[in-house]
Amino acid sequence: MQRSSVLASGIKNRKDQKIRDTAKQDTRSSTGGWIHREHDVIVDGIFRRVADLLNIDERMMRDQRPPHLIGAEIVEAMQLLRYGPGEEYTPHHDFTYPSIENRYQPRRYATVLMYLTGEGDVVEEGIRRSRSRKNGNADASDGLEGGETTFPRAITTEFHDGVKVQPQSGKAVLFYNVLPDGNLDDLSQHSGGKVVSGVKYVANIWVWDPIIA
Repeated sequence: MQRSSVLASGIKNRKDQKIRDTAKQDTRSSTGGWIHREHDVIVDGIFRRVADLLNIDERMMRDQRPPHLIGAEIVEAMQLLRYGPGEEYTPHHDFTYPSIENRYQPRRYATVLMYLTGEGDVVEEGIRRSRSRKNGNADASDGLEGGETTFPRAITTEFHDGVKVQPQSGKAVLFYNVLPDGNLDDLSQHSGGKVVSGVKYVANIWVWDPIIA
């Protein structure tokens, strides 16, 4: 895995790499990589389930390649991320504003965030184990603590400080970055909380507008 980067608008070439590096260091401190749908039958199955969830033809769920023209693929490769103690992803949006010169205005309209480890899980040699199974006598500090997903702008009568989701292995969160009227949703801003102990593994699948992509 490599140090994670962010999707920064306005970066067009290598001359702007310094800007990207600064954003990477200040915003996200995880490591990560990408895995393509064609890599494995299990990964292919995940993409098929996401297509079912979104009621999208699974044949469209292939790697997206710019320019984002009508009829192009609408999904990126799945991103895998690892967060160790002290690492986090500060509040951000998954969308960026496309160039005004692009008549199709492509954007990520949906995010599927999958938790590969959950609260209390221990990772040994790349294998996830529950805290109680680690050598039969695990130290509680070895398990995952922290790393919650927070939507700070999503204030409700129940959540006064924003909606928070605790990591649970095998669970996923689906949220939309675009409103029904086509405008970008500012309330979709979210963060990955700082990991206190243990290791958090997550995977992202970003889906672009299936009508004008």
